[in-house]
Formats: sequence, C-alpha cells, structure tokens
Amino acid sequence: MKYYVFIFYLIYIPVIGYAQNENKFKNSYVELKATEFKNNTYYLAGYYGKYTVLLDSAKANASGLVVFKKDKKYTEGIYLLVDKEKSIVMEFMMDDTQQFSIKKSLNEADVNKVSNSKTNQDFFDFNFFLKNKMIALKALQESLALQKTASDSLAVKENMLAINAAIKQYKNDYSNNNPTSVLALFFKLSQPLDTFFDFENASIPLKNRQDNLSYAKNNFIKDLDFSDSRMLRSPFLENKIDTYFTTFVAAVPDEITKEVFNILDKTGSMEDDMFSYLSLYFVNKYADPKIMGLDRVFINIYNKYFLNKTYGWLTEKQKLSLSFSYKFMKDNLIGNKAPNLFMTSLNGANNNLYDVKATYLALIFWDPNCGHCTTELPKIKKMYEEVWKQKNIKVYAVNINKDMEKDWKEFIEKEQLRDWIHVQPSTVVYGNYSKEEVDFQTLYNVFQTPVLYLLDAEKTIIAKKIGFEKYVDIIENQKFIKK
Repeated sequence: MKYYVFIFYLIYIPVIGYAQNENKFKNSYVELKATEFKNNTYYLAGYYGKYTVLLDSAKANASGLVVFKKDKKYTEGIYLLVDKEKSIVMEFMMDDTQQFSIKKSLNEADVNKVSNSKTNQDFFDFNFFLKNKMIALKALQESLALQKTASDSLAVKENMLAINAAIKQYKNDYSNNNPTSVLALFFKLSQPLDTFFDFENASIPLKNRQDNLSYAKNNFIKDLDFSDSRMLRSPFLENKIDTYFTTFVAAVPDEITKEVFNILDKTGSMEDDMFSYLSLYFVNKYADPKIMGLDRVFINIYNKYFLNKTYGWLTEKQKLSLSFSYKFMKDNLIGNKAPNLFMTSLNGANNNLYDVKATYLALIFWDPNCGHCTTELPKIKKMYEEVWKQKNIKVYAVNINKDMEKDWKEFIEKEQLRDWIHVQPSTVVYGNYSKEEVDFQTLYNVFQTPVLYLLDAEKTIIAKKIGFEKYVDIIENQKFIKK
C-alpha cells in the first residue's frame, strides 16, 4: 500500500509542477482530472445569481486532465464543470488562491483528491457529511409513518431534530473557525428561515410575537455585506432576499421601497456587480408585481437610481426598456389621481372623465375590433346589472378605435349597454394642455385591450390589473395599496 501511494504521487507531482511553471503569468490555474474525461471537451460555468453562465472551455488530454487558466482571477464561489450536453459533471469552489487540482472518479461520486485547496476539501467534506445526514433523515421520515404509539413517534422526531441540529452545528463551527471563507458565506446565505426563530439564545428579552418577528428580521440579513460579489456566485442570494421580503416586509410600497433602498445603498460602487445585479433584480420584480399597486416600488427605484443616469454595465437595450416601463407606469399608480380623459360621447358632446360624478367608476378601455373585448364586456354588463348598480359603480367605457365608430355603436345596441357612459377620444382638445396630457394610451398604459381601472369619487385609482369580479370586495374592504 505504501508503495502504491508513493508511485501515485511520483506520477502526480510533475502535473502539479507543470501547473506551477505554467502559472508564472496566470492568476487562475485549475486542474480537474478523471479517467472518464479523456479527449472530451468541457466547459467551466459559474453562477451569476439565479443564472448559470459559461465562462471557458477546454479539452481533456488522453489521461483525462482538463485545465482552465486565466490571467485574472475569477470571483470566489461555486463553479461547475459542464459537458457538451450542458449537463453538470461536478461542482467545486473557486477559492482565494485558485491554484489547485482535483482528481475525481465519476463512478464514486464522493471520492475526490484535492491538492492545494483547503476550501475545496472542506466543500467536499461537508457535502459528504450532508449526504449521509440526509439519507438518515429520509429513513427516519419514512419510519415515522410506521410508528404505532405517540412515544415511538416522539422518539423518531427527536432523532430527526438531532440530525438537523448536527447539520446546523457543523455549519456554525465551520463558520466560526473560518469566518472569511467563501464556504462560510454560503452557509450564512443558505440558513433555513426557522433558524432565525430560535429565540432560546436571544440576546434580548422577547415578550410577544411582534418582538419575535422583529428579532428574526433584524438578524436575517444583518451580517450580510451587500458589496461582497461572492454572494452572486451561488444560487442562494435571490432566495435569501425573496424570503426576507416575503416574511418580514409589509407588502406596501413605502415599506418595500425603504428596504430596497437600504440594500442597494450598501452594494458599494454602482459600477460593480452587486449593484448592477440587484438593481435590475428589483426593477424587474416590481415592474410587473404579483400584488396590485407594488409597481410604485419600480417607480421609486427608477427615480432614485436610473432617472437621468447611466452606467457602464447598462446596455442601451436595458436602458430603453426601463425608460419605456417608467413612461407607461408613472401616471397610473394606485393611490394617485387618475389623469383626465378628453372624450366625446355618442351624441358628439364633450364628456371628459373629470366631468363624471360617481361614487365609484369602472373605467374600461376597449376596441370594437377586439375579440376578447366583445367577450368580456357582456360579462361586465352582467356584473354591472346584478351587483355594481347597487354599489353605485358607474361604467365609463372608452372606445380607443375611432375608425370603428359604426361597429362601436352597433355593439352597444346589440349588447344593450346604453346604461353605461360611452365615449371616444375627442378630435380636438381645447385648453392649455400638452401633448403628453392628452395621450391617454401612455397615461393609462393602453396597448392591449380591454384595460380596466377602478376609481373612487375623487378619481383616485384604487384598482387596476385585477379581475372586475373583485371590485366590490376591494370597495367593501378597501383592499387597495396606498402610497
């Protein structure tokens, strides 16, 4: 056995020596070796937030050695070796030195021989530890359903808790002993949410549920350095941020905006990766939010960080896209007064939006040539007849297609919509108004139909981009987002 080990290192040392000689002018030099690699082409890939990107390619030699070398270091993080089919062959860490080799057997997934990289050795050791713990957890989970007494079930659950505690302890011990390690950073990023609701060792007395929630919130991202671009080289960052906002931040624009600004202001230079990634992450998230009214967050972010600004990383296409979204969103925010509409009624008389007196007003932009409109309007009429009338909701229906005037009037008669206020854009608008003030399609973001808004008596927008079936519920419960 000693002879075998000696021969192995005798053969392997020249390879490492070759790397060191070659690396006189290389900041990053990584060797990955497996017999199964021989003569095949592989790609080096890395995380960029939730995305994975291909960074380099290399062909393995006859002995299965793949070398990736670069004059500039990669950002530390989790990287991937990917085959020609873009399947992941192995994961490893780019450490701070990036002068290492890994020998692997693909037939034995847990067997890795690492040279000159403590971080990678720690990474593989943890994965081996975690794999065994997860196998044990799965076995306990399966056995839990088979237990016949409460005491037996309790014993199994205690064993499961013990395993989870051991995993947590492993990460804590490693992080305490290696506080600057990129692996310790990823342990911090991937901590389960329930970890932050363990209040037994809280440094302050916790008297009630709100205390508990505040304590957990204060600790969830407190120790994260948002200028540390290493966080992007893992799949954990977005999940961490999503969990923070979903769990701890009230779903109202002011609260979300404050938290977003707090994070972005801590990313360091606005030309660096963390600001570029996170600023685009937030504007994309809130340009089309899942909760009505949170598009105001997009406007707030754009006004502070993008309006009349440019960055080296921001492409012209991205800049135009953001500007376009801002232009068509800024005038129709929930909680703002709706812009006036300069319209003409069926009989040719002026009937502007601000002229209409109504407790509530359902504003509908539609086109007689739109098949979806002609399907939806009869449904809205049914809702109007059965419910809206009793709730003092009037309908202000705007025909956006003046070329379809004949069809417009015929459809109104056919569907018996005479009880609504029907208008179309006025040919001439008198008064000191700018072009922007009469451009209803931009003001209300009308580029597909139908588009619906719900306004109150002061013409404040209280609902948009939500099914008309929910209008009464919104009115009765005031479920609309304010500033």
